[in-house]
Formats: sequence, C-alpha cells, structure tokens
Amino acid sequence: MRNKIILVGLIAAVIYFRGARSHRPVKGKQPETLRHQAERLWKDPKSAKARKKLGKKVAAAAADRVKKARKAS
Repeated sequence: MRNKIILVGLIAAVIYFRGARSHRPVKGKQPETLRHQAERLWKDPKSAKARKKLGKKVAAAAADRVKKARKAS
C-alpha cells in the first residue's frame, strides 16, 4: 500500500512538472517581431497589388462622389 502511494505521488509530481514546463516558451529561434512582420507583409507582391487595386477603387469612388456632389449643387 505504501509503495502504491509513493508511486501515485511520483506520477503526480512528474505530471505537474511536465505541465508547468509546457507553458514556457521554447528556446531556440527567436520569434519574428511585429515590425518585421509588417515589413515583410508590406513588401509582399500580393499585398502591393492589393494596395494598388484598392487605391484605384478609392480614387474612383471619390471621383464619383465629387461628380454627384457637383451635380446636386
């Protein structure tokens, strides 16, 4: 009976320490900083194309609004 209690206590201690270690960050490669992520996304060709397309869309919408405002006046 005494051996079973020691075994259960030992297993509980191992599980506790494994769980406590699992929440710590992994040492090794440093995570990418927010600045580097933003820079990488800004230089991405797909995002540059999307920004250009959105700029044209916004410019067209603004021109349309100006045209409607002049027509209403």
